[in-house]
Amino acid sequence: MKKSSNPVHWIAALTLLGASLAAQAHGDEPHGDEPHPVGVAAVTGPRFEAATEAFELVGRLEAGTLTLFINRFENSEPVLQAEVELESGELKARAAYQEAQGSYVVSEPQFVQALSRPGIHPLVVTVASGDEADLLEATLNIDAAGHEDKNPSSSWPIGLAGAAVLAAAGVGVVAMRKRRSNMRGEGK
Repeated sequence: MKKSSNPVHWIAALTLLGASLAAQAHGDEPHGDEPHPVGVAAVTGPRFEAATEAFELVGRLEAGTLTLFINRFENSEPVLQAEVELESGELKARAAYQEAQGSYVVSEPQFVQALSRPGIHPLVVTVASGDEADLLEATLNIDAAGHEDKNPSSSWPIGLAGAAVLAAAGVGVVAMRKRRSNMRGEGK
């Protein structure tokens, strides 16, 4: 295979490399293949997720309540009217089923206030529906500002790599032009 000295080929290769690195820059956000609740407004509060072979759940802390959405893991079918209990450290609470939203809500003030404090809050959620029962473990991480700690700096190395690739492409173009200029000067 013949090696190309054409700078356009090098720029194209480096651009494709940079684009592939940028495509990997995102993390756990949905890609369209996960089930999404229908008609739910944008989620703004801290959240957590947990799953077992039987159930999957998403919990959201906002406006003085903890809201849980529980589905069957196998087919993402909502779990309706289950018995749901939560534990975090010494605290325990029951979640009440809200038929209109298809969710479960914990409004026990002491429990919700404890989860709202900055820190890492381990949770154990017991779900009993019909003949099925399971324990789901999760962690809610609240930073000092009262928001979920999402570690925004986690994607900066990939962005930095993309910038380095583009800088290398620029240096390569300058070097190629200088080389051509020198070659033309020697040929006279």
